[in-house]
Amino acid sequence: MRSTLSRYILLAKRWAWVIILGMVICGGTTYLVTKLLMQPVYEAQTRILITLAGTSQNDSTLAAIAQQSTYSQLVTNPNVLAPVAAKHNMELKQLTGMVKTQSATNSPIIDILVDSSNPQLAATLSKEVAQSFTSYATSHLASQANFNTIDPVVPTDPVRPRPSQDSLIGALIGLGLALAIIVIFEWIDDRLTAPEEVNKLLGIDALTIIPELSRKQRSRNAEDTPELAEGCRILCANLNMAQMMRPFKLVMVTSPMAGEGKSTIAANMASFLAMSGKRVLLVDADLRHPVLDQHFQLNNQKGLSNAFLGIWNQVETELDGQPTEIPSLRVLTAGVLPSNPSELLQSQLASQLFNHFRNSQKFDYIIFDTPPLLPIADAQIMAAYMQVTIMVVNASRTPRKAMVRAKQALARTGTRILGVALNKSYWPEYGEVHDYLSNIQSRPRADIAMAMPPNTPAINHAIDATNTAILPSTNNKR
Repeated sequence: MRSTLSRYILLAKRWAWVIILGMVICGGTTYLVTKLLMQPVYEAQTRILITLAGTSQNDSTLAAIAQQSTYSQLVTNPNVLAPVAAKHNMELKQLTGMVKTQSATNSPIIDILVDSSNPQLAATLSKEVAQSFTSYATSHLASQANFNTIDPVVPTDPVRPRPSQDSLIGALIGLGLALAIIVIFEWIDDRLTAPEEVNKLLGIDALTIIPELSRKQRSRNAEDTPELAEGCRILCANLNMAQMMRPFKLVMVTSPMAGEGKSTIAANMASFLAMSGKRVLLVDADLRHPVLDQHFQLNNQKGLSNAFLGIWNQVETELDGQPTEIPSLRVLTAGVLPSNPSELLQSQLASQLFNHFRNSQKFDYIIFDTPPLLPIADAQIMAAYMQVTIMVVNASRTPRKAMVRAKQALARTGTRILGVALNKSYWPEYGEVHDYLSNIQSRPRADIAMAMPPNTPAINHAIDATNTAILPSTNNKR
């Protein structure tokens, strides 16, 4: 029940803008059309009371009610309307369209209603039609009925359009159209509906779930954003447990498509591992759109690409990366961007390079931030050298088909897929840590000092490894 309710709440939040937009557009358009473009129509009413002779008043009333339907149909008879139409130089068809009758329930009363844009004309026509009907019924029907008429009042308020009422109806129509659009889009939507679908779809686990952050949250450090910090710590904990069960060192972080936040995940994961005491080397292996040098504010003149473009003995010592403000974290930038990264990654030197990383005793983890899997071949080539892979998925955007294709591409490389990191999650029941943390903030705690500088910076959430808006200095190196 809670899961179903959460699902509906999620849908309401996701599509609220469509519902509001549909109601505003349809309601507003209806109001403007009825207010400015439609001519007002007035309705005048003449009431006819039918009385019949009878043995008693009750019998007379019942007899009049029985004849009411017949007299109502007679009002719109051409023989009744023709004299009135001729008097006003109108066509009979035009007048017929303006006249209608309305009978009161269980009452011998007939209302003759005439609609016109001219209120005075509507009242005149209604009265004359009633007089013509009375005259015709008296002279042509063998009936002892008496007809008493109540003259109409010139209407002052139009019966249509009514902008306020019509705009409400238009808004309801807009709501219906919006709901129809939502149903159609949800029906054809190929995105995940719950984290549990990851295992059913791919046969691998979701290692962590990081919610969609607001712009204000993204501007803060990771440690100041509990949802991000705890999501990264859970990912690091799962990584450490997997390493204890089956040791590995080389970790590839990739994603099915561009813009899923893999560089954010890679940078945060490396930083939190380093802050927990692990020796970590973070390698910017995206030789097309590197961003880690900009984030860590490092020199990108020498980096991973130098291992392919330079002499091995000269660059081997530089593969340990550059130091950061976190003592046990080093970053190896991408370096000068080569023109043919795919060919370089398949060379004999590439095998020597990754063997060097695998045999290095200086680091507990070497994390590679690689390009996305599906657009280009680089990540699939590098996956063959990796020991484990973490696939970052944008839970709010990535279709299931792309996830399946990415998993199949990784399976062909022989790398061990450790799991999926769900980023930018829109599920409300995940990533909410405020309630838990607020319960312990008031309790006394003993802080344990760690072997790191007092002002160790956290990792900002604003990195996007596949963001095409690369800074000009990076573009100039391509």
